[in-house]
Amino acid sequence: MDTAQQMLQKGLVKAIIHIPEGFDASLSENSKVILTVTLDNTDPLSTAAIGPEIAKASQQLSALIQTSTAAGSNIDVDLENNYRTFLYIEFMAPGTFVQAIMFVSIIAGGVQVVNDKERGIIEGYLVTPLKKYEIIVGVLLAGVIKALISVIALFFLAITVIGVRPMSIWPTPDPIGIALTMFTLFLTSLGLIAMMTAYAVRFSTADIYRVSSFPINLTLYYTSGAIYPLDGFPTWMKEISVINPETYAVHALRLLMYNGAGFVAVAGDFAFLGAFTCLMVTLSLLAFRRGL
Repeated sequence: MDTAQQMLQKGLVKAIIHIPEGFDASLSENSKVILTVTLDNTDPLSTAAIGPEIAKASQQLSALIQTSTAAGSNIDVDLENNYRTFLYIEFMAPGTFVQAIMFVSIIAGGVQVVNDKERGIIEGYLVTPLKKYEIIVGVLLAGVIKALISVIALFFLAITVIGVRPMSIWPTPDPIGIALTMFTLFLTSLGLIAMMTAYAVRFSTADIYRVSSFPINLTLYYTSGAIYPLDGFPTWMKEISVINPETYAVHALRLLMYNGAGFVAVAGDFAFLGAFTCLMVTLSLLAFRRGL
């Protein structure tokens, strides 16, 4: 059970079914058997699907036992939520934070760069003693600061207006949980802003960039698991989600905010986001040097 609880906390499983000792013997003795199912209710959509299905299966098993044997045993299911009551809007909150970062990335990491090219501002940068990589690093860090300000403001509104209650903050602040959450937001911001900056450098007008960037935004958002569990995706969407950086950002934020998970649980997410960020920063540096 300890291992199962750890798997539930890390988001590796959606539920734990505890079959009591002596299950077979109880069925043959015409006894009432209770199966305890512990649900990860931080995912309300999966919980709503798993609970009724397990209850239905227990009823079918009870009917099968009573039909095939003389035993009159019944199997009842006791559904238990592992966490406090969660609303669907809380399930959506991590994806909304990532979406806010993506919007800032499109504007601060893309539109601003294209506008500066059109107005000749970047050419003014190039006549200064600054090197090209120093300019792009400044652009990226400025975008990250804007993204963090935006998402922190949204985080505050989610807590005060909507009633989102992250475990790292409510009821007792957890410095490690808060630090890991902020690091997730920082890594996501830097990676997405670098991606959109590298994409925007090749464009000569902001209008063309805007038209082409929002399909990218919607594709990443809807395949990230922000509004629906990944387990319910069709195969082609699952294949996209595997290479989608927002998928790992949303997953890490959910575990840190609601499951009380630690670094080990989100280490895989951090590894992917770190590799993605390094790749995008490198591409943005190369694109910036060649595109100007």
